[in-house]
Amino acid sequence: MPLLWTILVTGPPTSGKSRLSRRLLAAIKDSVRINPDELRLMYFDDPAPVHDEELIYHTLSTLRKFALDHRHSVIIDSTAPRHTTRNFFLDDGGRSRHLVVVMDVDRKILDKRAKAAGKTSPLEAFDAVWQEPLQSLPVFKFRNDDEEQFETSFYLLMEYINHEYAEHSSILRSILRLRRRDDGPVRPDSKEKAPTART
Repeated sequence: MPLLWTILVTGPPTSGKSRLSRRLLAAIKDSVRINPDELRLMYFDDPAPVHDEELIYHTLSTLRKFALDHRHSVIIDSTAPRHTTRNFFLDDGGRSRHLVVVMDVDRKILDKRAKAAGKTSPLEAFDAVWQEPLQSLPVFKFRNDDEEQFETSFYLLMEYINHEYAEHSSILRSILRLRRRDDGPVRPDSKEKAPTART
């Protein structure tokens, strides 16, 4: 029986989340993609989270459950800057393997993209609430400064997804947590716990 995944693609505006999510949708057999901004647009003709967010989150949860019930992997394309939002997206009772993909773009390049797309304010709002993923989650830092980096990161990501590694965390440490030289070492923080309420 094929392995089911719930993959959360997260990161700042203009970092390439939707592009990567669509590539994953094409590459992962029997997968589906859900995006809260597109749901807001469908419901309210407005992508901004200023209407009935409870309806949006309830719909996302229902869609994810329905997809997993029908043996589809789920790709969630969302900024999801807070721990609580990520926990909500990944809460499926252990029915799928989880992976958080964090888009990683050099800050100068990201600022330039945001300015060109007219998304400087959304980027500033994202920065104000961003929380680094908990060390308890498997995380892939997806480098996307340019086309070459995108393709290299995508290749490595698919190498992991397409293989069932016995030592999940060690594989992530060795090849998947692609960190910039100034990021510092990866250290688990045993004191940090996920909040229980969604924001």
